Amino acid sequence: MPKQHASLKTSGVGIEGCSRAHVFCVVLTVVAASLASMAPRSFGAAIDPGHRIDIGGRELYLVCGGQLAPGRPTVVLVSGYHDSSDPWTQADVLSLLPGAVGPPVLPGLARSQRVCAYDRPGTLRYIDGLPLTSRSTAVSQPRTVKDLTVELHALLSKARVPPPYVLVGHSLGGLIALLYARTYPHEIGGIVFVDSFSPTIPNRLGVLWPLYRAVINPPSTAQPLTSLKLAASETVLLDESIKQVEQAPPLATMPLVVLTKTEPFRIPAGALPPGITLPQIDVGYNGAESYFVALMPSTPQIFATGSEHYIQLSQPDLVISATELIVRRAMSPIK
Repeated sequence: MPKQHASLKTSGVGIEGCSRAHVFCVVLTVVAASLASMAPRSFGAAIDPGHRIDIGGRELYLVCGGQLAPGRPTVVLVSGYHDSSDPWTQADVLSLLPGAVGPPVLPGLARSQRVCAYDRPGTLRYIDGLPLTSRSTAVSQPRTVKDLTVELHALLSKARVPPPYVLVGHSLGGLIALLYARTYPHEIGGIVFVDSFSPTIPNRLGVLWPLYRAVINPPSTAQPLTSLKLAASETVLLDESIKQVEQAPPLATMPLVVLTKTEPFRIPAGALPPGITLPQIDVGYNGAESYFVALMPSTPQIFATGSEHYIQLSQPDLVISATELIVRRAMSPIK
């Protein structure tokens, strides 16, 4: 199917309306304007039907693909802030991004190993209208990264997804992956950080951190999408979450890889609060990636040239290759 281009405006929400929501809002508005009229696409390995897993009084949606081979870890994909599992699975989204080489990450990895993704409550579906996921039971918001880590552990346990796991965390998902590895070290074989949110960002930004935090967590009335204005929409307490990571046990020895964007966040300069600029945000965010690189000796940092924050959409093949590298290293007796 040829690449298609779509307007950045839909239902009154365009790039201007995304001013406080990182690049994900730009991607989502494109999706909303286009998916309804696109024919389904399918490439990569087939994935299993998703299931709702009871984790004790509520359900979480889990989708997996690929075969589990003896001695190989299971890959678990952890989405960024506000995102359901859709960025890892939907081929239609890739057709909107010129230059993206599919398949999407989950079916691409499923060609060689077992891989799973899930919907956190209150996250957005990449379907027409951009609703909150109905596949996972809504919970009270806000929450912390510790809450999200315990939730993921319960899901993998109840679904009988066998460890060890290689965690692939995008953005906030990288912070979840890091705390999971520090909390349940015997379950983790390695981590892929995909332009992940570093716990050192507040220190990097200094007095600018409260301004950037307001960009990430604006009041609900200032959210750019109708779904994000709802009380059930995912909200994470960032300062509390960073403290939880800082106070967690040290990271056990394991292979890591860090993927870093080269292009700036798409936040119109006029939409930022006074006192902070887009270059300051980008320098602070990208510079903080060195924290992940320094966690383990010989950790490669790969710059995804030309990619913005959503590397798994603009360069899914790069994310797949980096994950396969960590799977191989996790299987080696010398990590």
